[in-house]
Amino acid sequence: MTSFLNHGLERLTNIYEEACEVNKMLEAKLKKVEVTIADQGMIVVAKSQHYEDKLKAVTQEAQAAVKKANRVAHDKLDVAKLQHEQDMNSYWEGLKGSVVISLLQARLKMAYEAKAMGFECPTWNIDAWEAKLKNLGGNPVEYPSKPEAGASSKVAEVAAKACGEAGKDPMVEADAGAGVDGEVVVEGVAL
Repeated sequence: MTSFLNHGLERLTNIYEEACEVNKMLEAKLKKVEVTIADQGMIVVAKSQHYEDKLKAVTQEAQAAVKKANRVAHDKLDVAKLQHEQDMNSYWEGLKGSVVISLLQARLKMAYEAKAMGFECPTWNIDAWEAKLKNLGGNPVEYPSKPEAGASSKVAEVAAKACGEAGKDPMVEADAGAGVDGEVVVEGVAL
C-alpha cells in the first residue's frame, strides 16, 4: 500500500510542480501584458498630447488669421470712409463753386443788361465779379448788343429800385450769401 501511496504522492508532487510552472509562466505573461499596457498607455498619452498641441497650434493660427482678416477689413473700411469724406468734400466744394459761378453769371447778366439800357449803379463791382468768375473757371457772360423789348423796363426798374436803397449793393442784399466788395460767401466760406 505504501507503493500506492508513494505513487499517488509522486503524482501529486508532479501536478504541484506543473501548476507552479504554469503559475510562473502566467505571472511572466501577466508582467509582459502589464508592461505592454503601460507602454500603450504612455503612447496614448503622448499621441493625445501631440494632437492637443496640434489643435492649439491650428486654433492659434486660425485666431491669428481671423484677427489679421479683421484688421485688414477695418483698414479697408477706414480707407473707404476717408475716400467717401474726400469725395463728399470735393462734391460740396464743386457744388459751391457751381452755385457761385451761376450767381456771378446772373449778376453780370443783369448788370450788363442794365448798362446796355443806360443805367449803371456805382455800387456794383462788375470788375471784381468778372475776375472772380474767371478765377472760378466759369463761362464769361457776354455783353448784350441790344436789350430785349419787354425785359428792358423790368431790368431798369429792378436795378433802379435796388441801387436806390441807401447805396446798398442790390446783389449783396438780394443774396444772403454775398460778402463785402463783390466777394461771394457760400455757407460761411468766402469764395
